Amino acid sequence: MPEFWFRYGVTEVSLEVPEEVSCEKLEVKELKPGEEVWRKVTDLAEEVKGDAGSGEVVIAYDHSGDKLLLMILKHLIESLEGEVGGITLITSCWRLDPSEGKEHLRRSLKGYGLDVKVLDADECELAELGGIPVARKLLESPVSVILAGSEPHGILGKASVSEALVLGGFLKPRLEADESLREVIGEAWTRAVEELNLKAITILKDQLLAGDADNIARAVEDADMSIPVGDFDVVIAGCGGAPRDSSFQQVAHVVGLLEESVKDGGLIGVIAECKRGLGSKEFLEAAFGDRGSPLDRELIRLLRRVSEGRRIAFTSALPRSLLRSLFDIRGFDTPQDMLTYALRLYSRSARILILERAGVKPVRSILRERS
Repeated sequence: MPEFWFRYGVTEVSLEVPEEVSCEKLEVKELKPGEEVWRKVTDLAEEVKGDAGSGEVVIAYDHSGDKLLLMILKHLIESLEGEVGGITLITSCWRLDPSEGKEHLRRSLKGYGLDVKVLDADECELAELGGIPVARKLLESPVSVILAGSEPHGILGKASVSEALVLGGFLKPRLEADESLREVIGEAWTRAVEELNLKAITILKDQLLAGDADNIARAVEDADMSIPVGDFDVVIAGCGGAPRDSSFQQVAHVVGLLEESVKDGGLIGVIAECKRGLGSKEFLEAAFGDRGSPLDRELIRLLRRVSEGRRIAFTSALPRSLLRSLFDIRGFDTPQDMLTYALRLYSRSARILILERAGVKPVRSILRERS
């Protein structure tokens, strides 16, 4: 009987699939640390030194809990220390629960022995960049480096360096109620790369990109982050465990990533602990009314739209009645209970797709051909 394991908070949970049920695990290539990675970081550090001279370098780091990004951050700082007029690390963690993300970042920086000046993006003194509030340190630095992961996002399409700069709070463009979040991010990014000397480092699938920030952003935009899959009735996906799965708000966008991986009427099953509940006050305002942040409002609209054509289920610590009443989502205590529900719906002839972590966008081949 095939057994699959999923990270769930700080532990793991398992799922056993009966032998007679058709089941496929989606394997995803990931970047591993090695000589080529460190060479690219060192080469970028040499460019930064040349641009900075005796000036201070700012590193805008978007923390997502990724260990390799932390290793890259450490290597970058060590390559710059003593060679420039100072290093300031400005941090954000927009993909994580705010309080848990900041605490995880603090522990991580200490664990990696990173002894530099650290500022939180939300606490930085602001200046104006063409009418857009921006962290003053970015404006004053002769060169800045954005370090962020690149991955598909169920609402934004992709989350990378441009999203990190805006949603992480390094830039704070004003957003009117009727404006598109994607357009606002794009306009703010364009202004930033025109006015500032920005470099970027990101992990895109199984490769490291480092260089001019605008070139990196364009490479991410052009990349196809979807993976063709067959026709499945059920998809079951993990969310990576702590600190990635601390609240429903953090992981709910995964429903959008998985929407096209199953047939119409199929089941999207998500495994995420959500020990901090639904999420922030702003998210609750969006869930219970038409307020909250633009991203939160889009998230609520996504859940309601997907639930019209797919069933959604969560294995989490959230109250089942709350999930059902707010989002029409079925809640379960274990992945095994969720699988039992799925087999009751579709019988043992169901085809099931497994993702240990929803870090890619699986799309049915027939839909890719149509597009």
